[in-house]
Amino acid sequence: MMKKTLRFLRVSSDNPFTGWHAFAVVTAFFGTIIVVNLAMAGFAVGTFPGLVVKNSYVASQQYNDWLAESRAQEERGWQAKFDARDGVVKVRLADRSGSPITGVDVSALIARASTAQEDRRVQLSFVEGIYQAPGVLDPGRWIVEITARSGEELVFRTTRPVMVAAKAQ
Repeated sequence: MMKKTLRFLRVSSDNPFTGWHAFAVVTAFFGTIIVVNLAMAGFAVGTFPGLVVKNSYVASQQYNDWLAESRAQEERGWQAKFDARDGVVKVRLADRSGSPITGVDVSALIARASTAQEDRRVQLSFVEGIYQAPGVLDPGRWIVEITARSGEELVFRTTRPVMVAAKAQ
């Protein structure tokens, strides 16, 4: 039986390689590539919607305002130092001289880099000179966007990746 199968696969004068064989090989090759690409695209779209702004036209109209806010933030010279040990996001906001920033309303958008399912906006509380987010993050890579407001005015914004290590067992 094995000999007949190999004989069928072998090209010879009894079994020539025809146009139908070439068509089958090319179709199988490109069909595999197309199926894999469609599967990868499906996984990519299914895990992250790619939405950064709700309306790109409106966002483009606010671009100059964002540039002005960015320049004002740089002039203040504020700095943020992140820490996420044990899954708790802590941020130390300091001015140019290194003194802690107080009296501002600080919130954070905490998100996974690859999916929007775990995104959350939280209010940070000021504890012993450090702003701290409620709750504990699962291990893995997170993106944390900190915003500080004085009344309605946005006075500071920064985004940083944060890695939460798995707890040793």
